[in-house]
Amino acid sequence: MIRTRNFLLFILLLAFLLGGILMTLWFSADVGTRGSYSDIVFGGETATITAEVVMPNNNRESRLEQLRKKLANFTDVALAPRTEEVAAIDVDSTVASTTDTTVSSTVATVQQCANYRVASLPQLTGALTYKESEGQRVFSVTETIPSESTTTPPVVTQKTVFLLPLRTAEQGVTDCIGTDIVAVTPAGLPIRNTEVGKYSGSGEGTLIGYTLDGLTLYGPTSSIATDECGGATVSGVYRYYISPDRETILNCFVAIPVAI
Repeated sequence: MIRTRNFLLFILLLAFLLGGILMTLWFSADVGTRGSYSDIVFGGETATITAEVVMPNNNRESRLEQLRKKLANFTDVALAPRTEEVAAIDVDSTVASTTDTTVSSTVATVQQCANYRVASLPQLTGALTYKESEGQRVFSVTETIPSESTTTPPVVTQKTVFLLPLRTAEQGVTDCIGTDIVAVTPAGLPIRNTEVGKYSGSGEGTLIGYTLDGLTLYGPTSSIATDECGGATVSGVYRYYISPDRETILNCFVAIPVAI
């Protein structure tokens, strides 16, 4: 069993050793910090180190100039002189000029499909009956079927020749002209795209016919500004108009046309 006296002596010895270690460390640190770091001795000669503190310059022009000087020291590339100002561009006038040129060019040009053809449709004889039914423009012909009995009257029926969609607004897309026939009259006569002169005597309030994309076609107008295809929205309804400024009835379709 360890006696109390021996235990106390052991504690005192341990404290003495720890104290010596701490003193040694303290003296070593003090000696290391007493020297001056401004002077360094090499072979008996003293070299002085100086540091230049460069404050950052947030000026954009100064940074660019410093960068140019650094590049000039390492490359032989001649840098172009810095321009002081960039000429301002009138965005509105540039856009307006470009838009006007594009519209004028488009209006004067008919957009024909790659497989454009001249159509020959014998069913468009001008003897058709027109009506609107279930969202379609129906063109039909009257057929009379004779009765086998002399006492029974013949049977009269309406045979549908072709259908057009019934639309009052554009679809937000344009489609090319596939054939020379772009519309039909209410009586079922074909309206060919080059027959502008045939309808030049009509007024802008005269219904000429119905286009293959399901919209209406009216006579020549000089008071209504038409779009690139040749139509305009009037009182919430889109209509095509013949124009003396175009050599064709239409330049394009504003909705998907049917094939006839």
